[in-house]
Amino acid sequence: MKEIIKSAKDFKIIPNNFKSSGAFDVIDVDDEKITAKLNLIDDSELIDYTTGSNVEVFGVNNVGLVYFETKILDIKDKVITLAIVPDYSIIQRREYSRVGLNQGSVIFKDFAPNFIKHVEDISAGGIKLISTNALELDKHYDIEINLSNNMKIECAMQPIRIKEIEYEGQKCYLISGKFVNLENMDRIVLVQYAFKIKMEEQNKEND
Repeated sequence: MKEIIKSAKDFKIIPNNFKSSGAFDVIDVDDEKITAKLNLIDDSELIDYTTGSNVEVFGVNNVGLVYFETKILDIKDKVITLAIVPDYSIIQRREYSRVGLNQGSVIFKDFAPNFIKHVEDISAGGIKLISTNALELDKHYDIEINLSNNMKIECAMQPIRIKEIEYEGQKCYLISGKFVNLENMDRIVLVQYAFKIKMEEQNKEND
């Protein structure tokens, strides 16, 4: 695990209050702990980082996204100490989980709200949806994504596949698109959102 941390960069940390998520720089790492500086966390957000509380961590290495859950061992000012854990996941781009947009919405800024009939699924890489009108391949469309955890993402979507279908008795279009101009933190928001939805689905199956 120590070598995984050393090989990654662009770390993001997510406390229980997602809105206080931010970035950190690794100062040191050994067999038991990670010492880091919360450079981009506002003073008002530090209240959500308390000793003993759990956090999620994402980083980027040459394979994909490194993800693990850990505990805060200590925090003084903006210097935080995290426990080294044995378990982690490396999420390659092709492995971005696709999930439903449960109680969320997608808005195309240049079209009326009823332009989208249904969102099939969403991932950190793109989205599949059903619309009332076709879009142009390779063109960028500005969109706003509202997730059920009250997070909002603004980016662009580029259609890569369009298929004419019938939906609820109406001629519609099934559109698969990839996200462009997506901030790194927003991509991590989508990865974390997909993790949460997948875990909720698994818990329902186990009940």
